[in-house]
Amino acid sequence: MWVFGYGSLIWKVDFPFEEKRVGYISGFSRRFWQGSTDHRGVPEKPGRVVTLAEDPKGCVWGVAYKLPVGKEKEVKEYLDFREKGGYRTATVMFYQKDPSEKPFGTLLYIGTCDNPNYLGPAPLEVIAEQICYAVGPSGRNTEYLFELANSIRSLVPEDVDEHLFSLEKLVRDKTGL
Repeated sequence: MWVFGYGSLIWKVDFPFEEKRVGYISGFSRRFWQGSTDHRGVPEKPGRVVTLAEDPKGCVWGVAYKLPVGKEKEVKEYLDFREKGGYRTATVMFYQKDPSEKPFGTLLYIGTCDNPNYLGPAPLEVIAEQICYAVGPSGRNTEYLFELANSIRSLVPEDVDEHLFSLEKLVRDKTGL
């Protein structure tokens, strides 16, 4: 079983895996539209983390992890708990960075618009403001944003995730970080 990470699962890998592959899924765009009241914010002041928005022309780069044989159920239960804040699972095709490698199916977690923590679209300035000041049990929301942007830049230098990098610039400008 493979699991696709497009947010903190890229840079905060706290579960066992046998191998990982860099690649992308299509038909979605990464967006900071999911509220976080359990990791990067609190109920009174939710942070914002990424989810996927359906986008026929979209492409989201990330990392697919192969779960250890015989431990798939255990690791998936852990990930179900970790991603409990309004995420559901779906299976999609994963295309590896090396185009000579065959695509394969992977599980992903997606925060849909009908979950209680979904915040939805907003002007980037509003999202940036929320990220600047949100803090939760897992740390500052700015850390989440910066770690994700740095990871994508490192893994896929050619990726131009406009939403992610524009948000990063706005938050860095506001905070001086």
